[in-house]
Amino acid sequence: MHHLTSTVLVVALSTSLACGGDKKETSSFSQLTSGLSQMEKAVKGMSASADRKPVPPVSFKVLLDYLPKSLDDMKAGEPKGETGTYGEWQYSQAEANYRSEDGNKSAKVALFDYAHIPMFYAPLQMMLNMNMNKEGTEGYERSTKIGGFPAFEKWQKNGEQSEVTILVGDRFVVSTTTRGLGEGSAKKIAESIDLKDLAGKS
Repeated sequence: MHHLTSTVLVVALSTSLACGGDKKETSSFSQLTSGLSQMEKAVKGMSASADRKPVPPVSFKVLLDYLPKSLDDMKAGEPKGETGTYGEWQYSQAEANYRSEDGNKSAKVALFDYAHIPMFYAPLQMMLNMNMNKEGTEGYERSTKIGGFPAFEKWQKNGEQSEVTILVGDRFVVSTTTRGLGEGSAKKIAESIDLKDLAGKS
């Protein structure tokens, strides 16, 4: 399975276990999907996505068009994307990495279409519905809105890491992360993406 999809599955399972699931180490795909299924039941009704039937995803080629061609003085690596099927599950995703010549600044932009498969949205929905606002000496984590869409923003002073995750049109997930670009940099990149146009692809 592609790295990006695996990451979402692992995060989803970790969230499920943290809420009282089996503490034993899991690695098989069936165990991951079992944990996701339990979480899907827990978040039923939390969003419009939970009430929609899965649909064919947009092509990864469509998502690639929304990736920034460049970011300030950072060069973009070769964009990557794929559309895949696992049994009845279908998804599309695209990503690009950006890095300064000296390597001190970097960013990553990733877009996902999980095509209304509720269990794939569960971790994000749980996070967004917490309405978190936590700030301390090490940084902050908070629920917010970007371009009118629900989002979650995180800033870590150690390592100068900025992160933003947005749920666009109750379907697409946009994730931006930066290092060495300063506070709010991930949000700035996300705002440069035409999120409203992306929402129209639903």
